[in-house]
Amino acid sequence: MLKYMKLNIKAKKLVKSQCAVILAAQDKSGSSGRWPMPILKSTVEASIFSEPVLAKFFYNRVSTLLEKGYSFEKISLLFPYASPLARLMMIFRSRKIWPMTADEKIEVANWLAEILYYHYKKDHFVVSGENILWDSETVNKLSFLKKDVVRPALVAKLDGKLWMYTEMLFSRWHNLGHEFHGSYDIKNKKEKLLVKEWHDLKGLGWNIFKNFPYKKIVCYEFYKNNDVSLDLHNRLFSKRPIIQSVTRCVIKADDKILNNSEVNDLLKKMDDFLLAGAKYLSGMNKKELKITNAYMEFYAIKPLADELGENWQPPQELLMKIEEEKLGQKEVKLLEILQRHYKKMDRKTIKMEFDPSAIFE
Repeated sequence: MLKYMKLNIKAKKLVKSQCAVILAAQDKSGSSGRWPMPILKSTVEASIFSEPVLAKFFYNRVSTLLEKGYSFEKISLLFPYASPLARLMMIFRSRKIWPMTADEKIEVANWLAEILYYHYKKDHFVVSGENILWDSETVNKLSFLKKDVVRPALVAKLDGKLWMYTEMLFSRWHNLGHEFHGSYDIKNKKEKLLVKEWHDLKGLGWNIFKNFPYKKIVCYEFYKNNDVSLDLHNRLFSKRPIIQSVTRCVIKADDKILNNSEVNDLLKKMDDFLLAGAKYLSGMNKKELKITNAYMEFYAIKPLADELGENWQPPQELLMKIEEEKLGQKEVKLLEILQRHYKKMDRKTIKMEFDPSAIFE
């Protein structure tokens, strides 16, 4: 009887968190709604091309680094943020067509969990609603930030526009542009701290976004008397709107602390980028959206390519396949299944898609 590799303890916990996130995203009918790719039936129509190739590249690159003597902790340090890595959990839905053995597919999950593990200080994989990425020493240094405190209403506007901007900048892969973490206890105060790091804000260097005024914007949002939690993919939950419980906010753009006037100026500049971004995305056809999706998926593992001195961009073979719209019989069949699931998902379906140890029927 054949024996296959099993998920390790960390991977089981990561899969549990992933499945809980997907289940929570469903409405009462079991539908998760639509991402902003209106001319595609679902985002799976794009990812069916990229995910199998991405999985193989991730496996090969991590395998090479391990052979070179890298530990999982050292590989983890290559990734500045946890969220883009966690987003890779979505790719397991296409594992039936990955060009890999059953054991290699399990290894992808085990390795991903091992690498992600080192980002968290506690509540690994955000199972209990805390995305704790900083130690107490780092947090305590921030608790004394009082210079140029920004009005909460302005911060709320900035958060909203940055969310829209990262949606456009990275297509549906907004996780590539933000890391929300906390909540952190503030020493000698009754406040808690929620941190929103908006990063890689110039994107992949494309003309329409490369002149954004900052590479990174961090919102330090201190609050009291509210229950705030996060999930694996940075979805934010609170008992009441956070703006109603905020005590003070500090905005840091690159190395500069912004005041109210400077945040107002930034909001005005963002309007131009949002309008240009909306026009840019709405002008794409199906092929262009699928190619854009491939770039976003491979950008998530760019640190691995950079460390190995490889080209991080999707391989030409993949881009040609998208250009020619070449899907094999097995790929077409899987796409039909995933598109049906996309409309309505229950616990069983979610586990089947995202737990690599489950049988995909």
